[in-house]
Amino acid sequence: IYDEAEIEALSAFVASLGPGPAIPGPEYYDVSEVSEEDLARGGEFFRTNCTACHNSVGAGGALSGGRYAPSLEGVEGSIFAAALLTGPQQMPVFSDEVISPEDKRNIYAYLRTVQDQPDYGGFGLGGIGPVSEGLVAWVLGIGVLVGAAAWIGKHTVRTDKT
Repeated sequence: IYDEAEIEALSAFVASLGPGPAIPGPEYYDVSEVSEEDLARGGEFFRTNCTACHNSVGAGGALSGGRYAPSLEGVEGSIFAAALLTGPQQMPVFSDEVISPEDKRNIYAYLRTVQDQPDYGGFGLGGIGPVSEGLVAWVLGIGVLVGAAAWIGKHTVRTDKT
């Protein structure tokens, strides 16, 4: 663990190595003029390139080796675009040659649209779908039934109270 002086020295050293990547501009995340067609295209790109790690609604999830993909809920556009360009942690780099700035903007618009949708009924459970939600309900329901059966069995007339 580093103290404050060591952190400052380490930061100064890393900064001396070069300026680093440029911060992406609004062309990567300004969604004010995104059409329905662009939104659908962004959804297609997201489902193709991002859902394996981030889930279909950007809720994040566990990866192999104890790593994880963070939730994309509420992420600022500039941070979203910078992450695509630099590939932080285990995320691959999506350069402008791989996904154009326009398509990155469309992906961001899709994410914002999906995250603005209300959860209809029940707990969202991270938007991972009806199978997991049904499993949680089933496990809790069976647990309550087993508990009730045990309680009834313990409190019947035939139960030996000694």
